[in-house]
Amino acid sequence: MISVRRHLTRTLIGTALALGGLGAGVMFFAARDAAIDQFDAALRAKALAISTLTSPAPGGVRVAFTDHFMRGFDERNPRDFYEIWDEAGRALARSESLGDADLAPPSLRPGRPTFWNLRLPTARPGRAIAFSFVPKVQGEPPLGESVRLMVASDCSGLSEDLWQLVAIAGISGVVLLGATLWLIPRVLREGLAPLERLGERAAAIDSHSLDTRFSVAELPEELRPIASRLNDLLSRIEESFDRERRFSSDLAHELRTPLAELRSLVECSLQWPETRDPAEPREILAISAQMEGIVAHLLALARGESGQLPVQVEEVCLDRLVRERWSRLAERAVAQGLTAKLELRPTLVSADPTLLQSIVDNVLENAVAYSARPAILGISVETRTGNVVFHAENPAPHLTPADLPRLFERFWRKEAARSDGLHVGLGLPLARVFAEAMGWTLTAALSGVDALTITLTQPAPATNSKTP
Repeated sequence: MISVRRHLTRTLIGTALALGGLGAGVMFFAARDAAIDQFDAALRAKALAISTLTSPAPGGVRVAFTDHFMRGFDERNPRDFYEIWDEAGRALARSESLGDADLAPPSLRPGRPTFWNLRLPTARPGRAIAFSFVPKVQGEPPLGESVRLMVASDCSGLSEDLWQLVAIAGISGVVLLGATLWLIPRVLREGLAPLERLGERAAAIDSHSLDTRFSVAELPEELRPIASRLNDLLSRIEESFDRERRFSSDLAHELRTPLAELRSLVECSLQWPETRDPAEPREILAISAQMEGIVAHLLALARGESGQLPVQVEEVCLDRLVRERWSRLAERAVAQGLTAKLELRPTLVSADPTLLQSIVDNVLENAVAYSARPAILGISVETRTGNVVFHAENPAPHLTPADLPRLFERFWRKEAARSDGLHVGLGLPLARVFAEAMGWTLTAALSGVDALTITLTQPAPATNSKTP
């Protein structure tokens, strides 16, 4: 299992150790170089002092100081050593500290002193400097040939100091590691506490507490976007649950009445078969057809909402289709005191004929069923700014702006139409699902004086809008 805490702990500890190790390494090498430079400077000073006090003498050179004046060069405490050679490699002078031993003549680089590490005659580690110079008498110009001087000093103390530095760095690293291992988990625990509390609150939410919201203002800035998204998600889930609860309740209500009627008819037929009404089979058939229609509409809605609705696109004359479908309702509309004002401009569209016909039927049926009486219905087909538009307008004084979003909810109807037994509130939701399956839009708006306008729109390419 992936753990943010473990990942951060490992990353922070590894980073701290890497940075600590890098810092200790840089510090060690910087201190070592500084100590070696300081040691070399002292070695150079000794060599320059000897070269300054060296003057030419018959058959060689003369060093104008005794070894006892510079501690370390004498035989009692041999820590420093020097030896002078001529260009042929013949030893000209040496320190008492060498005793019977000799220093190895060095290979010099022209024009600059040479430093290196070596093993001293005392078998201890040492560091040496060598360079060439021409001996001279003070106040006189240099005479004669150049000689080579080598000065070596015991550097075991320097090595001890460096090892002490390594030990200090190691101890500091162990202390740093211990402090890091102790501190980082506690810092992470405190830093991740708001996230854990957020997770605990989220885990406590169930279907009965979907109204819970996270207090964004109390959270750290980094968690506020997450809490905001969770609040939005909870709002959508709560709305979905409420919608499904209403759907279940409405479905039970819609099926309860026809099922009760059907049961009543069957029970009467079984109880008093001799008094059976000849119209009962037709009534049972009508009730069955009503229930079958509800189930068919729900199945179509389910397929459409899940994207499984097949769409077969072909060219359809929209104005002709609207005119034909209205002719089926015209007689009923006239009987209800409704007059249609048709404005149908010739228009070809690319659509699924079956789905488009169902959309037009449901929109027109809605206009006839829920219109105030008497009234004039406005039905039109036109092209606006490249979009094909189908309008159905009817007076609807019982509707308010707050009702518009609910027009496309399953089983929703105003109370005036709930008990008529003819409509179940699935027409417009089904029409919208069919429209979206074809890439069209179906919207509702209140315009004029209490007039409801249902608009079907297809964003049509230039080739979609034609005159047949």
